[in-house]
Order: sequence, then structure tokens, then C-alpha cells
Amino acid sequence: MPPALPHPALPHTALSRPLPRAPRRIALAAATALLTGASLAGPLLGSGRAGGHFDAPAVLADPQANFTDIYAFTSPDSPDTVTVIADVQPVQLPGSTAGSTVGAGAVNYPFATNARYEIHVDGRGTGGSDTVYRWTFRTEDRRLFGAGPIAVGPVRSLRDNNLLYRQYYTLERIRDGGQPEVLVKDAPAAPTHNGTTLMPDYGALRKEATRDLPGGGRTVVTQTAESFQADARVFGYFALGSVGPIPGYLPADNPLSTVNVSSLILQVPKKELALAGDPERNPVVGVWATMSRQSADLGRDLRTQRATGFRQVGRLGNPHICFALWGSSAANGALPGGPEDRFNARPADQDQNDEAFLGSALDPVPPHRIEAAGNFPAPPVPRTDIRALFLRGIGRDNGSRFGFDLNTQAMNADADPNRLAWADELRLNLTTPLTARPDPGGVLDGDRQGYPNGRRPNDVIDNSLLRMLEGEPGGPSAAGLLPPPLSDGQPAPASSVFPYLNLPHAFP
Repeated sequence: MPPALPHPALPHTALSRPLPRAPRRIALAAATALLTGASLAGPLLGSGRAGGHFDAPAVLADPQANFTDIYAFTSPDSPDTVTVIADVQPVQLPGSTAGSTVGAGAVNYPFATNARYEIHVDGRGTGGSDTVYRWTFRTEDRRLFGAGPIAVGPVRSLRDNNLLYRQYYTLERIRDGGQPEVLVKDAPAAPTHNGTTLMPDYGALRKEATRDLPGGGRTVVTQTAESFQADARVFGYFALGSVGPIPGYLPADNPLSTVNVSSLILQVPKKELALAGDPERNPVVGVWATMSRQSADLGRDLRTQRATGFRQVGRLGNPHICFALWGSSAANGALPGGPEDRFNARPADQDQNDEAFLGSALDPVPPHRIEAAGNFPAPPVPRTDIRALFLRGIGRDNGSRFGFDLNTQAMNADADPNRLAWADELRLNLTTPLTARPDPGGVLDGDRQGYPNGRRPNDVIDNSLLRMLEGEPGGPSAAGLLPPPLSDGQPAPASSVFPYLNLPHAFP
């Protein structure tokens, strides 16, 4: 068994620090080229799945429905609010005005129209949605034949005539399945960054796109720099049980550190999310995101359907649940129509009815692979701690080995204990005090405000997840599986002020 080592905070390489303009462009170009090659590399480098951002075959073919990460955390600059972030469309290459392989102004990663992007909130612990925040998009395309550059000159405002391709969204709130309330109507989304010549001040465009919400809070829809922090060696353990003969001599460099994503960023008062509007009495909420496309129900006679409905095609709550349970992704063993695709298409309140899914939570695959590779003994099954981690939250009475109540809806005084259900949700305790020194290792490293109590952009979730799969905190420490790496390049740390995520990467 490897010796237990302290869990190191990940240092940041030159890619994470501001560079002079020319060297920065060279660094971004080199890193982007490396990403393309790394995405084809074997799992020994852990980047064959691009950091786990392609968890299921169906979303691999539908990037607009592919949620890469969900974050939910107490806002550090506004502690009476919660910020929830849903990132979609991974591995967006930086835009460039000149020298781009796709041409000046031609990079574009729009949100889907005829679709619903939704963030769900559950305070009752039933897997159902107490509150839903819904974004729907429309497009205004003034390009000739709908093709070509999205801008024809410097864009200094979202109303600038040089911006030819624009998207607008409506944000609605639905409480307890009632009628939608419009919070924001026809607001502009910040466009895809197309280089610093065409978009010399993207920060100003993002600020212009930010909208205040009635009753408090704010929202912005924008492209952002990928914020996912990951030791790339972790994915070799998930997929194969090993990262190679000498883990410390392999790089932990994150190939996603130079690409972008599309982000739905929402900040709302805690009392708006808490059950009965009382975060002190009902401190825990579960959060997840879904994307649904407009389509007909092929299981019914099409002649009887007066209007097409919406079918869920994308979903994410806990990060990397497919890796953690099945050790699979769209590039590693996941088959069309398999458990990963079924998970994405299934409402959270139906998780409790999927016996195969519940069984996987009690006997996840990666620990057995790691044991077979001779690296660490698999903890005994049934893994009631892993089932609790993903499907009920951390609490004394639901099989977790943490030994304390942290973020299970059983802590909510107004939740019916007889209706608590097994459902995948990213659970957050709204009353956990902010810490002055956040630790990227989160709860396992003594910071109860971090993952798996919600998730902050700077949390290194996969290292913690690997350690929990190996039995922490109830068993021996598995931190020694990931000794200090040969090199470690990560995205620049997220900011501590709204909207937290960094501006998208772009060339001049």
C-alpha cells in the first residue's frame, strides 16, 4: 500500500499567470495544439476523456447538451446568496482575429434554441424540483446566408452594429410546478470571444450582459475560460486502476487549461432556495442541471400530438458520477443506450427506481480496478458511503463514513423523512460558514465549505473523489496514490467576486 502523503494544493504554471502578449499567444497556441493531441492519448495520461467532460455517448454527439461542470457555493462576496454555475459545450478553442485556422471572427459556440436549460433545486430531498430556473434562447443572425464571421469590426458593445450574430435569453422561475415567472426577458448573452482585435474588451461585454434579478441576485450568460481543476493522473486510476509504474514522474498537467466553455451563472438569495424560505431551519438544498430539446414523443401516435414537448437529453449533479460508478466515459467503454445515456435522460426523482443504478452506487467499479492493478485494496461492499455521497448527502444515518451531518436533506426540519429518496444531486449546506482560507481538497482536508459540500470553482474534486472511492474518511488515507507530480499546469484560479469565472482565452 502506498504511504499516505499530505494532499498538496495544486501549484499554477506559467499558463495560469498573465504573460506578455506575444509569449502568451505562443503559450496558448502550443497548449491548444497539445490539447488536440492529448485528447487522443491513452488513459495513462488521463486526458483521453478530456478531463471527464464527455461522460456519455449521446452528449458526445450533442455538445450543446453536454454539461461539463456544475458549481454551487455560498458567494464569497455576498454571503447571504448562493451562486450556481452550469458549464456546457466543452473544449471550445480560443478565438483569433488573425492566424486562426478557422478564419477571423468565425469561431462561434452558441446555446441551443428550441431547448430548455434548467437548474433544479430540491429542499425536500425527494429528487423532485421545488424550484426550477429555466433559460430559453433565441438567435438574431445578420450574417449573409447565416455563415461567416460573427463580427466584421471591433465590437465595443453588445449593441454594436459590427456584431452580426447575437443571442438573447429569457430566464424564468418555476416554483413547485406552478406557472413560470419571468425574471429576465430577452436579455443579451455575451458572444463567443473572437480575439482581442475584434473584441478588445470582453470584460466590458460580459459586464454589459449581467442582469440584476427581482428580489435580489443577478445572472449572466457568457463564454468563460475553463475552470476545471484536475490532476490528469486521476483518470488513469478511474479507467485502468493505474497511471503507470511511476506515478510521481507523470505530469498532472490539465489539458483543459487553455480552452473555453459556455456558462450559465446565477446568483440568488439563500432564502429563495431554502425550503419554506428558511435556510436556518432547512439548511440543505440539492442542485442539478438539465437540458431538454423540443421533440415529439415517438412512443405515441404522432397524429394525436398537437404540439411537440421537451425531452431531457443532458443532466449533471455530482461531478464525474459516471467515472466514479462505472469507470467509463464516451471514450472508454460507454456504449450508446448504456447506463451513462440512461442517466442523462432520466429525471432525478426516478433514480430511486433504477435498481441497476442503485446497485452500482453500492459497488463502484474503480476501486476494483485499482486493487487489481496492485495499488490499493478495495474497501468492502456494500459501499453505503458512496451511495450516500451521491444519492442522499453526508449524514450520520444514511450510511456515510464521515461520522457527522453535513449536507443531507434529512437535516431540514420541514422535509418529510418518509419521502427522502435516493437521487443524484450536488448537495449544499447553506449555513456552513465561509472560510478565510479555502482548501482545494475540501471536506477531506478539513474545509467543510468545499466539495462534497457543494462545489467551488477552485475545488480539486477528482482527487477527493478518488480518495473517497478508496474508503476515506472511514478507512486508510489514499492520498499517497497521487504523490507530487513531475509538472502541474492548471487553469488560473477563479476570482472571489461575481461572476467568479475568468474571461475566455483568446488570441489577438
